[in-house]
Amino acid sequence: MAVSKSSLEDYWTEFHEIESNKDPDEEEEEEELPKTPDGEQEARWLKEVGLDAVVNRIKDGHGLTDDEMEAVTATLTSSQAAVVKRRVDTLSTTMRKRQKQNKTDVRDIFPTQETVNGGLYGSPGSFHRLSGGSIGEGQTTSDQVILRQGSKAKDRSFIKRGVYSMSGRKTDEAVSPDQTGIEMLSVHPKRSYHHPVAERLSGGGLPPISDHEDIMFELKTEESSRYIKDLGYQSGPKQKVGDNLPNFTLVKDKLGVTQMSDLGSSDMSQIRSLALLELTSLFDNHNITYRHRKAKKRVKDHGLFGVPLHTLLENDRKIEPRVTVPIIFHDIICFLESHCLDMEGILRVPGSTGRIKQLRGELEERFYSGAISWAEVMPNDAAGLLKQFLRELPVPLLTYEYIEAFAQVEGIKEKKLQLQALCLLILLLPPVHRNTLQMLLRFLQRVVNKCPENKMSLANVSMIMAPNLFLVSSGRSKFKGIQEREITMAAGTSNIVRMLIKYLDILWTVPTFLVQQMRRQNEISQQRKGRDKSKIKFLAKKDKSDLYKKPAIVQEGDFEEGVIRVHAPNLTKSSTAIRLDNCMTAGQIVDRFRNTDEALKPVNGRENKKKTLMQQGVYSDPDKVSFAEEHTYLYETGGNLGERCLDHQTNMMALYKVNPNAEWVIKTSYHR
Repeated sequence: MAVSKSSLEDYWTEFHEIESNKDPDEEEEEEELPKTPDGEQEARWLKEVGLDAVVNRIKDGHGLTDDEMEAVTATLTSSQAAVVKRRVDTLSTTMRKRQKQNKTDVRDIFPTQETVNGGLYGSPGSFHRLSGGSIGEGQTTSDQVILRQGSKAKDRSFIKRGVYSMSGRKTDEAVSPDQTGIEMLSVHPKRSYHHPVAERLSGGGLPPISDHEDIMFELKTEESSRYIKDLGYQSGPKQKVGDNLPNFTLVKDKLGVTQMSDLGSSDMSQIRSLALLELTSLFDNHNITYRHRKAKKRVKDHGLFGVPLHTLLENDRKIEPRVTVPIIFHDIICFLESHCLDMEGILRVPGSTGRIKQLRGELEERFYSGAISWAEVMPNDAAGLLKQFLRELPVPLLTYEYIEAFAQVEGIKEKKLQLQALCLLILLLPPVHRNTLQMLLRFLQRVVNKCPENKMSLANVSMIMAPNLFLVSSGRSKFKGIQEREITMAAGTSNIVRMLIKYLDILWTVPTFLVQQMRRQNEISQQRKGRDKSKIKFLAKKDKSDLYKKPAIVQEGDFEEGVIRVHAPNLTKSSTAIRLDNCMTAGQIVDRFRNTDEALKPVNGRENKKKTLMQQGVYSDPDKVSFAEEHTYLYETGGNLGERCLDHQTNMMALYKVNPNAEWVIKTSYHR
């Protein structure tokens, strides 16, 4: 459906405001990354998903055998495996072509019959053929390939058809006519992914990996309305505000809802690799491509504006170690939430250019000394300062690497799949960018919720913030009038911001499937070490076996099935054994460490109480009692993941069956 310029009035008003206030001396020159040599984009992508050793092996001139390829993809879904295989095959073909250009192969002068037929390097007489194009979704690995003449070393370097280029199109350009590929004789249907290595090595209570279309989110659709009542449109006459996005509710998992802040840094690194795999598969299936960009812009290492977020955070943590977003950004948001939510036209009505410039200078000079009086700041000036802060980030909030990918999500038609793509992209953002974006969107939600007072609907807020987040190009002012392409971009980016605001709580949830897949990877990694190390020794990484060992048995009772020992090193009640039942939740376990314990009742006076409690080993020092408070949670540590803060509704028996080797620790978390 065509989008008119008039329907995006707020967008263009903000657009021209940005253009008119631009400082020509600080204008940003944005350009695409320089063209990379053939194969380098595939190599970079493989490294980003954790397959550095595979890239090194291919660049050293060694192709991957089918057994090795099977080991690489053992813990992936069929669609994820297909994504990896396409890039491995393209990189292998590119490297071999490059090597042939650098040296003459004796087989090119005196070709053997096996070579003419597509024989493998160092494996005469064997060959593969590919029927019907590339390895696609729903197809599995080479255990289903018929091997001609009994070869065991099934090298993947000679695949012909279906070679993948990073432009998103399949190409045969890098393959010479005499090379043949693999003949796929059977495939598994879409849905469950049956992989022989995964089946042999998987254990515990983890369900099989699935390729179901709802793999990322389990969502139920609530009754949708053109007038979004939960965003403040229920009062007054109905208006056609264009905010009629469907209402989704996240179906809660019995293993607990995992927020992005719940996982440790090592786990999030692993989840990020899986998210990139899943996003690439989703984009491939919809023929979507995006560019990585960079900007020629001087990067400051001090001050407040025009400084990278990670630099600001690093400096701020010297003052307050627990902060997760820059303090200046936090303070601007707090001021706006405290004083400006009810103001009509907040974000839309521009502040005074002179006052904003003066305020900015004062902040740069005296912010950290605490000499700034926010009470004297005008609301619209603070809103203008917030937008300036976002626009002048040398690395934008959505990052140059993924900013175009966010915009391209509009190319996916189904709303649920758009949500999946946005969630995956948010997982890929650096932590400080992800946390800052979350704080911004939470503020924008609160603005929208006050729509009856401030007249700022979800559509209004989204159109105003879109050009500030998606960086209007400095070259735009050279064109006269508004082009059709720009109208499409304005509508698309505004809609993405609209979804980010409305579905904030869903988008900051780690899909259960990815957590499940991470657990399986860790379990199989540990089990592989005791099986055939030589087969995949090129994949060897630093030994992390201590992380996943079963905790030492402290008391004999802990060894009983269904009994866990919960540790609370920072509380007076330092540990206790708990027998689980099918209904017990993580929150109920935390409650046992709150100030309701029967053990605190006097027992024949203080001395007898102290003696009794010391004998029971319950309290380390009854004179200094410390209990679980509001921000206290149960943590799952070790076993088949690193560390996870548990949702209070987590079913502990179900989780215990999935990760029986975990330790359980009571700790404080301020990020939930």
